[in-house]
Amino acid sequence: MKYRRIDGDVGGFVDDENWDTGGFVSEEPEEEEEDLFSEEAAAQRHEEVLESRKVSRGKQQKRRLRLIILMALFAILCEGLFLYRRWARPPQVNTYITDTATVTVDTDAPTIPTGRKDGCYTFLIAGKDKAAGLTDTVLVGMMDTKAHTLKFYSIPRDTAVNISWSPKKINQYYPAAVNNGRDGVEALIGGVQSLLGYRVDSYAIFDVDVFVELVDIMGGVYFDVPMDMDYDDPGQDLYIHVQQGYQKLNGYDTMCVFRFRSAYPDGDIGRVNVQHDLLKSIAAQCLSLGNIPNIGKLVDLFEREVITNLTTGNVMFYVQEFLKMQDEDIVFTTIPADYGGEVNGMSYVIIYLDAWLTEINDYLNPYTTDITAENVDVIYRSSSGNLTSTTGIIRGSDRW
Repeated sequence: MKYRRIDGDVGGFVDDENWDTGGFVSEEPEEEEEDLFSEEAAAQRHEEVLESRKVSRGKQQKRRLRLIILMALFAILCEGLFLYRRWARPPQVNTYITDTATVTVDTDAPTIPTGRKDGCYTFLIAGKDKAAGLTDTVLVGMMDTKAHTLKFYSIPRDTAVNISWSPKKINQYYPAAVNNGRDGVEALIGGVQSLLGYRVDSYAIFDVDVFVELVDIMGGVYFDVPMDMDYDDPGQDLYIHVQQGYQKLNGYDTMCVFRFRSAYPDGDIGRVNVQHDLLKSIAAQCLSLGNIPNIGKLVDLFEREVITNLTTGNVMFYVQEFLKMQDEDIVFTTIPADYGGEVNGMSYVIIYLDAWLTEINDYLNPYTTDITAENVDVIYRSSSGNLTSTTGIIRGSDRW
């Protein structure tokens, strides 16, 4: 504000305005008062009212949209719960353990009835490669729906089994049967039965390439790769090049980490341990809220790509029970064994019989009756250090 000094006589007095300004008065013209009843003022007020209503309508529309979305999500959730409850069905369970009189890999072997523990379900999961059909990944497990726990045991690919041909390894059941015109699935289930003492309730057998689509559906999996992994096998169209470190893996790289078996200082047990860590990471991320919308796609993948005796309702049952678990309720471990075994220059995993029977009865046995050495057909080392079998006979003993 600019002021000028008053030169004229004001009679010895200065008005309040001039006093306040130190004897100066403003040179700027006074602003005219707004005519509140003019057309311009009325138009401005009208525009302000319209803008206010527009903002209010926008806020109401946003609130309404959020409410509609919440109602839709609630309806979908309710429908999903309804469908789960309507379709989810537990799988059929077996009520027999292997007869103590005869232990064979024949799935028609005599069995004896026994009671089942409530809410316990057993299963076999096997991953095979497309090239040779070798089941290099074999997992047996039990889900306890009362305790909300899930326990897996890996049976390494080199585990010695009582078969008459060479090599006597667990990964030979499936391809040997297929190559001889028999059912590879039944052969593998029978072979696992000889190690467990009972036939599993459910099975799922798949090509390990399924990992590609599985992980891509999940949007990738975060995993700490323990080492640089480089391996090329043009015969299997397999090219593994994954760098060490914590990272988000896509489907193909996850499959590569799962299949990689070179450079582990502790051999196959190192590979199995990495597989366990990877599977645990996949399971943990499947349990996350972010992947609940993908459950339908995962179930569809299971139905398309997996050889199984499970119905869609059975799969939904397992998914339903799986989602009730915490990360720490899911445990992966390995069968107790000598992982440095060797026979005729070939590496073998030789099961520790007593420790294995204890593990079976503590974590895998769904029956009220304990599994004993008479119920299984396991190759192990006797107290004298010699290889023998719980049946007393090693088939084709000279063929290792």
